[in-house]
Amino acid sequence: MTDVIGRSGSRSIVPSRTVLAAAWLAASTAAAAEPEVVIRAEWGAEPGQLGKHDAAESAPEGPMSFAVAPGGDVWILDQVNRRLARFDATGRFLATLDLASETFQGLAVGPDGHLALMDRLAARVVRVLDPDGQLLGEVPLEGFGIAEGGGTTAVFARDDGVWVEYDHRRTVRVLDAQAHDPYYRRTLDGRPLGPGLVAGLARLDGPSAVNLRTVDRGTDTTLAETILRFDEPVRRLVELAGDDQGDVVLAVHLATEAPARDHAILHEELAVLVLDAALVERRRLSATPSTGPWEQFKELEVEADGTIWQLAFLDSGVEVRRWQP
Repeated sequence: MTDVIGRSGSRSIVPSRTVLAAAWLAASTAAAAEPEVVIRAEWGAEPGQLGKHDAAESAPEGPMSFAVAPGGDVWILDQVNRRLARFDATGRFLATLDLASETFQGLAVGPDGHLALMDRLAARVVRVLDPDGQLLGEVPLEGFGIAEGGGTTAVFARDDGVWVEYDHRRTVRVLDAQAHDPYYRRTLDGRPLGPGLVAGLARLDGPSAVNLRTVDRGTDTTLAETILRFDEPVRRLVELAGDDQGDVVLAVHLATEAPARDHAILHEELAVLVLDAALVERRRLSATPSTGPWEQFKELEVEADGTIWQLAFLDSGVEVRRWQP
C-alpha cells in the first residue's frame, strides 16, 4: 500500500506518560492465528465470479476494494465487470448491483448500510448508493483539502458522512450524513480509528520497523507512540484501522528476498497486529498476502466489533478471509 499511513504535517509534543518503549515483535509470545476462508470466488464474469484484467489487456487489476455491512454482508467492488457483488456472512453469493463504470476504486459501507464509492482517476467523484442501488448523493472529489483525485488514499463512511483520506496525511469530509455536499469541508489530520476523534499515523522507520502514533484530533495531542520492530523487512504498510473497543490494527507485508540479482522472494507474510489503546500488542495474526500482479486499492477491513477481513487474490480466484475477535 505505502510506506506511510495517516501522516500528519505537524508533530505535537508527546506527553511523557504515554510514550512507549520500542517493542521487538519477533520476540513476542503472542501466537499467530490463521484466518477462516469465508468466500471463494473464481475469476470470471458469471454470477458469483469476480473479474480481473491481465497485463495483456491493460494494467493488471482485480477487485479494487471491499467492505462489510453492519448486518454481516460482504460487498466486493467488482469494477472490471462494472458491478458490486454481494455475499452473505457465510460466503453465499446474493446479488450484484450494476455500476455502469469500471473506474471506481474505493468502497466503504456506512453504519446505515449505505455504500460510498470513490472514483479517483476518471470521473473523480464520490457517489453514495443505498443497498438497492438507488443514488443518494454524488459530489466532485476535488475541492478544498483535495488538490487532485490521484492523491486520495482511502474512503470512510461514518455517522457524520463520507470522509476521504488525502496523501496519507489528512481526511476531508466530502459528504454529510444525508449524502449532501456540506457547506464547508472539514479537514482533520491523520486516519480515523474507531468512532471518535482518535486518529492513527504510521510510517516506516528503517527497513524492518514501523513508527506508530495515535493522536486526539480534537486537541492535536499525541495519545501513544511506539516503534514496532520485525525480524523481516517491511515491504509495505497494508492497513491501519481501529474498532469500537479502542484497539488499533496494523497490517504489514513482510518479505525476505534472496541476495541474488533476481530478487526472488524467500518468504513473505501478511502480519496483522492488534494493539490496545496504549499500543501494546494483544494479538498477532498471520496470512498469505495477495499473489499475482493484480492491483487492489484496499486489502483489509476492520469491523466495529474487532472482526478483521482480508480480500486476497490467488491464481485461481479470490478469497475473503476472516479473523474473529
